[in-house]
Amino acid sequence: MTSHLFRLELRLLARERAAWVLLGLFAAALAYGLWNGVRLAHRQSEAATALTQDAAQFQTQLREVLGKQSVDPKAIAGRGTTAVLPAAPLPLLATGQSDLSPSHETVVLWKLAAPADTRSELENPSHLMAGRFDLAFVLVWLFPLFLLALIYDLMAGDRESGTLRLALAQGIAPWGWMARRALARSLPMLTLAALATLTAGFFGGAGGAGPRLPLALTVVLTYGLFWVALALAANAIARTAAGAATALGAAWVLLVLVAPTLLNVTVETLYPTPSRPELVAAGRKASGDAEKRGGELLNSFYRDHPELAPPGQQADFAAQHLTVQSEVGRAVEPVRQKFDAQLARQQTAVGQWRFVSPAIAAHEALTDLAGTGYWRHRAFREQVGGLRQAVSAFFTPRIHKREPITSADLDKLPRFEFREEPAGTWMGRVLASLAGMLALAGVLGAWAWRSLRPARLGRLST
Repeated sequence: MTSHLFRLELRLLARERAAWVLLGLFAAALAYGLWNGVRLAHRQSEAATALTQDAAQFQTQLREVLGKQSVDPKAIAGRGTTAVLPAAPLPLLATGQSDLSPSHETVVLWKLAAPADTRSELENPSHLMAGRFDLAFVLVWLFPLFLLALIYDLMAGDRESGTLRLALAQGIAPWGWMARRALARSLPMLTLAALATLTAGFFGGAGGAGPRLPLALTVVLTYGLFWVALALAANAIARTAAGAATALGAAWVLLVLVAPTLLNVTVETLYPTPSRPELVAAGRKASGDAEKRGGELLNSFYRDHPELAPPGQQADFAAQHLTVQSEVGRAVEPVRQKFDAQLARQQTAVGQWRFVSPAIAAHEALTDLAGTGYWRHRAFREQVGGLRQAVSAFFTPRIHKREPITSADLDKLPRFEFREEPAGTWMGRVLASLAGMLALAGVLGAWAWRSLRPARLGRLST
């Protein structure tokens, strides 16, 4: 009997023209989100490839030159060292912060005091403000709407029309009946969402994706399960189809639109970041003060580091510039550290409170799995900071002492190699989001089951 009801519901759904329209619109939205992800990933891949090839060509040329003669360190330092963030494991799944945070940076000795997260490519400001229409946007924001449009009336309409009494008189268990109807009607949407996720993984996944794709699929299906459980709970208590639709629409607005906005406003209020103009103003003031005292700073530096003083020669402009830059960096560093610390506090707060909305939990998990989230870009910025220190440690002593670069120094030149976050770290965040969504779905399902007990259902059906 139950399998017959499931097949019957599928046949009825196949005859609904509105259902096919909804499925077509959802498929089109998924395809458009994937296409946008492909465009962004392709553009970033081209830029990273060009930078990598340029750096490799420079290394080849430098090796040939050093094989014949030594080179002034100022010439190599002025060329800069390029740091490139490798392609994300699943770039088509979610844009995340990849369109806001730079994925490559050239570290130049003479510009070490400049902010490390300055964007190195131009972008349309309106696109950045609105966010990208990527696959994660479709799965987190639009997927629930399309899903609820198919399952909002699982029992409320039958209760309203009086057919619920007739169905119960046939000996059908109310919970099993509604659960199978929900499965049959949600199955097409869940299938499309799963196929889009698999497509993003198979056609856009970089090497080393590992368990990310199965976890992403689990996140998407669990997120859909939550909305199915919510529809079951609403239909278990609603007396009319309009009432169920209103309740589910209000829940979507609250959980997908209002809760993320309120959380964002709250964390920005609790942990406000210093303004960019403050950072720029601090840098300009420090630069002006340091340039006025350039000679004094250089003399003080040589008194503290006599081993770096040029033997029997007067220090040149490059040495003075490095000393001034070091002083500017020390003056600006507190503002920069405060900015980074506040950003980290904001993201930590979002992670702690993401369970107030399954939409937040799902989005955080998808960007983590895609490799385009906050924490991977933060690791890149921190490692670029380490590269800056390595560049300064390698070139600064040689410039002060006027030591040329020889072929023996070639393998000692600073190079960048990104170290991925340990798998256990990002997996812990993803599994926590999954556990939270499963717990919410379980609570709603248990409440719906309790509400569909014969005694309570009899009162609601009258």
